[in-house]
Amino acid sequence: MLARAGDVYTVYNEKYGVWTACQITAVVPADHLSSDDQAVVLTYDWVGDRALEPGQLDKLQALYYDFYYWKGELCLLNVPVQVPGDYILVGQVKPLEHERCKSYGFWDRGYYACRQHLWSQIPDEQRKSFKAAMSDTGVIELNGCQVQAATRRVNDEVESFDSALELRALPCVYSLECHRWHPDLIEFLQSNPFITQLTLINHGQRTLDLRGTAITSLMLDMNGLEQLWTGERTEELQFQQKEEDHCTVHAHDSGARLQLSFIARCRPHHELSALQSLHGSHIDDFDIAALPEVYPELKELRLWGAPGRLRGMDSLHRLKALQRLSTYDLFGFGADDVPRPDSCTELNWLWMTSLPAEAAREVKKLWKGRSDVDLKITQPRKEEWLAQNLDNPLRSLDGCEHIPARAAQKAARQYRKTRSELIKLAASAAAARGADDEHEQIRELTDKALAAVSAYTETFNRMDFIETEQREEVYMALKEILNSMAQGGLDRDALLEHFEQLRDF
Repeated sequence: MLARAGDVYTVYNEKYGVWTACQITAVVPADHLSSDDQAVVLTYDWVGDRALEPGQLDKLQALYYDFYYWKGELCLLNVPVQVPGDYILVGQVKPLEHERCKSYGFWDRGYYACRQHLWSQIPDEQRKSFKAAMSDTGVIELNGCQVQAATRRVNDEVESFDSALELRALPCVYSLECHRWHPDLIEFLQSNPFITQLTLINHGQRTLDLRGTAITSLMLDMNGLEQLWTGERTEELQFQQKEEDHCTVHAHDSGARLQLSFIARCRPHHELSALQSLHGSHIDDFDIAALPEVYPELKELRLWGAPGRLRGMDSLHRLKALQRLSTYDLFGFGADDVPRPDSCTELNWLWMTSLPAEAAREVKKLWKGRSDVDLKITQPRKEEWLAQNLDNPLRSLDGCEHIPARAAQKAARQYRKTRSELIKLAASAAAARGADDEHEQIRELTDKALAAVSAYTETFNRMDFIETEQREEVYMALKEILNSMAQGGLDRDALLEHFEQLRDF
């Protein structure tokens, strides 16, 4: 179904367990900002226990959201013109006139209306205190440290504190990162309706019970943890270690509203039988075959390789509810293994980047022309490319639409050359320690290392198409080289600082 201006839809938001409503205010033809037609979606300030009915249309008002740090924004978004199948057409009303929407995204099933609804349930005095603190230019003293009163994020390695209750002096904090355990942390979280993001590292606990807190996003070191109760509102659980955990996770509705994210590997969590979203990163080997039995309700699967091998791709048809699938830098499957329209009938979003060339061709052939599926298949890789680039952290530049192939090849050559030079120089510097002419040798080797970093940096300075994602990759590639150098050799921090001083991208 294609969106039409004036159409009003209602849709159930599974994460929040309520119905929401929206209107299509316009359909915008493809232009320089988007290669496809876009529908402008206006979210209504309405949530309900039941689907919206035609008799309620004249009572609807546009949503101006002001939860947390927002200041009364009109909720508009450009989305793909194809309406998802779970949106129910209620009727038509005259579209609201407004300036052109500049925000792009996906159909969000009333996410902002749900967040605004939860915000309105917080006592008014607490909300006023939060908003007042946002513009407070003063400072408060926290365990002997001066901290801005308007602080939004707290890290106990930066803003030191012993008792978590001390944080009550900071009314508009929403994110808390702890690298050690604070005995009164749970008490503080249960009394604070604004802390929605929590990171716990080196906590040393065997059991954690976060019920009664407002935590929506939980980033957790699972080492040593045996039992975890997530909060009733927890939407995302991110494991912060590469090793498999040994924890039983107790989540609301058996994980139906939870997105589980892991690094490298994750053992099956049968207790999360209703899990609907699974994300994995830095994967070197992953088997899909076990997922249908463990997570039969899975609707979203996103997997990023290190790069890595993806096995069991031919089992995707057994995930009967799967709607969204994406892979990146994953290989080991062929044309016969890819998802097929006749077996993956609910799939409406399929993005695969950096995958075997024969698999890419087959996916495009099978799904071409499906207007009800958001299809994006890019950077097909041949066997010879894999042999040359699996150890190249800048491999993603090869195949980017805005980066010439010759430039991507030059970047790969420069990376390999820089790595080879710095590894050898660092090894020589480590061996020179204790020699009679140690200082002279180290100085000479350091000068050569600085020259190598200069050459690396200038290569990318001359590329005027470096964007945010590539900027981070270039930085991380150099950092990986420096981390690989021999201990006791060259000054890594000095070399990285030299890079920072020279780069203009």
